[in-house]
Amino acid sequence: MPKLFLIPSFISSLLLLLLLVCSGHLFASPEGDKKKQLALLRERMQSVEKSIALTQQSKTKEERELRQVEKRLSDSSKKLQLLNSKLAKANKKIKALKVEQVTLQQGITAQKSLLAEQLKSAYLMGKQQRVKMLLNQQQPDRMSRVMLYYDYFNQARVDNVKVLEADIQKLINVEEHLDAEKRQLASFISAKKVENETLVASKKRRKNILATLSKEIKSSAQELSELKENEKRLTELLASIRQAINDIPVLTQKNKPFKNLKGKLSWPIKGSLHKKFGSARKSGRYDGVVIAASEGTVIRSISHGRVVYADWLRGYGLLIIVDHGSNYMSLYAFNEGLYKEVGDWVEVGEAIGTVGVSGGQQKAGLYFSIRKNGKPVNPIHWCRAVKNGRVG
Repeated sequence: MPKLFLIPSFISSLLLLLLLVCSGHLFASPEGDKKKQLALLRERMQSVEKSIALTQQSKTKEERELRQVEKRLSDSSKKLQLLNSKLAKANKKIKALKVEQVTLQQGITAQKSLLAEQLKSAYLMGKQQRVKMLLNQQQPDRMSRVMLYYDYFNQARVDNVKVLEADIQKLINVEEHLDAEKRQLASFISAKKVENETLVASKKRRKNILATLSKEIKSSAQELSELKENEKRLTELLASIRQAINDIPVLTQKNKPFKNLKGKLSWPIKGSLHKKFGSARKSGRYDGVVIAASEGTVIRSISHGRVVYADWLRGYGLLIIVDHGSNYMSLYAFNEGLYKEVGDWVEVGEAIGTVGVSGGQQKAGLYFSIRKNGKPVNPIHWCRAVKNGRVG
């Protein structure tokens, strides 16, 4: 008889153990999973970047310097973007504090006037009046009402003084905060000036480097070879990225799958379509589009996704790649600044960088490409209609 109860008891214990193990997975912290995914992604991408770095070791001192200068430009651009954001917040706070300051000053002026009127009334009544009323026993009811009025009057005066004191203290605090915000604003403006000077100096240095590099390219055959090498390098990078992230899915959450957005996507910038997809170039055909725009124009992500590459690549300069899930990626190159890092999540329309001339470009613009399974697709079919040769 005891043996009959042994098996159910063992099974129930086993089921309880399995339930506890499963519950550990079921109730695992989503935040913890995200951190693990981020750490894994960054670790793998570091390996990819090291591998790419070995294949694109600069042939000349000028190429090495170009990479360094353009990365410094990216850092300055990112710092300026952060400073501009801080300046905007500081100005908004100062504006709000000034409004509060004026409101408090007006309230204090009104309270002082009211208090002055009360003191004047009290003076005109005279202190003797209260004594006379106390000695007057002929009209006790009237005396009681007047005495109550005096008490109310005095209490109101005391309350007004307290309110006035509190508002004066508030005004002092507001003015102290205002001074602190103004000092911080001045430091932001000073830092912005320094970064602007750094940016200008770096651009000047880059111009000199490019002039030297252009002299070194002696023939069309040499230029063609460089272009083909650059394209091969990008293809290898994309293959490495796909291999590294194939088991780290993009969290779509409430976002529509990328494939459902065909023909509805916004362009990353506004500008004229300088080079169309498939148009001829020395190395073959353009596998993306080039959009002409002013240096410093903000580049925005075309959809929700995760940054899987944000670095310098020969021939493409400062390049950022966003993984949108289901083997779709978007590429943005020739940038002046990169605002995001590997592992960062981006939403549709979020700023990810700025237009530039990195990678040896002569004119400012954005190289923009969409890839499916690593192969280029025409962005014109995916983004909103082109009007009179302009996008965005």
